[in-house]
Amino acid sequence: MYLFIFLNLCIAFVIKSEGVFRAIFLSDYSLYLGLVLMTFNFIISCVKYQKIAYKLRYDLFAVGALLVWVSYWPAFFREGSPIFYLYPLYFALITALFSLVFIKERDQIDPDALIWLQWLSDSGRFNPVIIMLSVCISLFFPQHFMLFPLTVSLLIMRFTLACCLQNE
Repeated sequence: MYLFIFLNLCIAFVIKSEGVFRAIFLSDYSLYLGLVLMTFNFIISCVKYQKIAYKLRYDLFAVGALLVWVSYWPAFFREGSPIFYLYPLYFALITALFSLVFIKERDQIDPDALIWLQWLSDSGRFNPVIIMLSVCISLFFPQHFMLFPLTVSLLIMRFTLACCLQNE
């Protein structure tokens, strides 16, 4: 999820300054682009379209959710609210940490742990479609400002699980 990490770092540093990039991130174009990316990748994940790699689908969905979040939520908070530069830093940190620490080749994982991870993936408890739907729903509740980072964290964990198992 390199694009997601890069965009989070850009948003964290650009959102504090006044300029063209801040205006772009806060514009309606960012909102519409995010909605298109989220909808497209959600539908593709629902039908399990295999032509587009699951890593790219997760990345583009997360980027879309971030664009919608950054353009939709500022109207509900005070100008200069710290969540708009702290949450992107948190997202970049947790994504990088999970990617570096937990994503390993399938043959490097203990066989018993691999069986358990496959069971967790197949059981439906960590269904990517449900997690994506919860990210979409959490965007409409800015009054519950901790819900969005929680669901994005679950999405990142599901991405890590899919990378470890090398499937979706």
